[in-house]
Amino acid sequence: MTGPTSGNQVDDELTIKAVETTPVKIPMTTDFTISGGGQERPTHVLVRLRTEDGVIGLGEASPKPFFSAETAGSVVHAIDQIEQTLVGTDAGNLRAVHQIMADAINGNPFAKTAVDIACHDALGKQLGVPVSRLLGGRVRDAVEVGQSVGIKPTDEAVAEAETYAHVDGFGSIKVKVGDEPATAAERVRAIAGALDTETTVRVDANQGYTVDQAIPLFRQLEQDLDLLLVEQPVSRDDIDGMQAVTDALETPVLADESSFSPQDAYTVASRNAADILNIKIMKAGGLVPSQQIASTAVAAHLPVAVGSMVELGVGTAAGAHLAASLPNAVYPSDVKGPSLFTDTVLETPIDVSDGRTVVPTGPGLGVSLDKEKVEEYEETL
Repeated sequence: MTGPTSGNQVDDELTIKAVETTPVKIPMTTDFTISGGGQERPTHVLVRLRTEDGVIGLGEASPKPFFSAETAGSVVHAIDQIEQTLVGTDAGNLRAVHQIMADAINGNPFAKTAVDIACHDALGKQLGVPVSRLLGGRVRDAVEVGQSVGIKPTDEAVAEAETYAHVDGFGSIKVKVGDEPATAAERVRAIAGALDTETTVRVDANQGYTVDQAIPLFRQLEQDLDLLLVEQPVSRDDIDGMQAVTDALETPVLADESSFSPQDAYTVASRNAADILNIKIMKAGGLVPSQQIASTAVAAHLPVAVGSMVELGVGTAAGAHLAASLPNAVYPSDVKGPSLFTDTVLETPIDVSDGRTVVPTGPGLGVSLDKEKVEEYEETL
């Protein structure tokens, strides 16, 4: 006896034919500096994963040399190596794709993320459903996002924060710290004082302090201000230090750089080294491990936020689909990368307005590349 068939039935496999890369470079709207460094015009790597049946899956890597060991050049090289092992593989068999990538090359999470996103996009297009459906379905159609103010002179930082909150409508402002504690405290207080009481203020040290610096600084700030959270106060490897700061503060502490992988997330959670986990698909290595981090957080009764490595439209779409699918993503996310660039490579820009990123509804990621824009901003490495 045979089962029912459907006129809409699709082939079981999405056989990978090629994985192509295109580096692009778009100017940013503002200088963006954190404690580890900064980039005025980063280079992103766009990916087109082509299948034998003509489906094209889009991906993106947004490497930050001050954040990881990867550059645009290393991403292209890594994907070239990954492609050699993935050709002939089913792009829809996401677990197998990740195993093959792990066997092909060690590390390189940003490169692997670009391929992971492209596989999800291709599978969603084949099935005619958004990526959020592949991730379990969405619990929200738009994601609350905050805007970040980098390390800069206080008057410039205040003016930028006021524009983000009072003109652009962002309801949460992240203030980058990690510089000299007294200077950082002055900047945070000035920004908080310039915003209305409904706008939340977060601080992010990006590993910039020692425990002896972090505890007195953030204790004083939490006494003076109603901080939403303190992000990554000390070095990513200093789990004892993260635990000490978390224990010392009433304000929730978020682990970002300390939580790259599902294994890191387990360590942080089991050691009570943070109150919140930040999930960045780029550092995790894709949507598959990002979901594993989210599941670890659920098991540990921890909320999450979905972070960003300041992606362009393709990477932001992937982050938005992830954030839309996670019930425990209750803190403002950072999937608003396109708002920090002067232009887009998408045919239809992602809607980032009034403090929300609208999750695309079309099949796959729900976005498509503008060929002319890609050619305009293509970068020769």
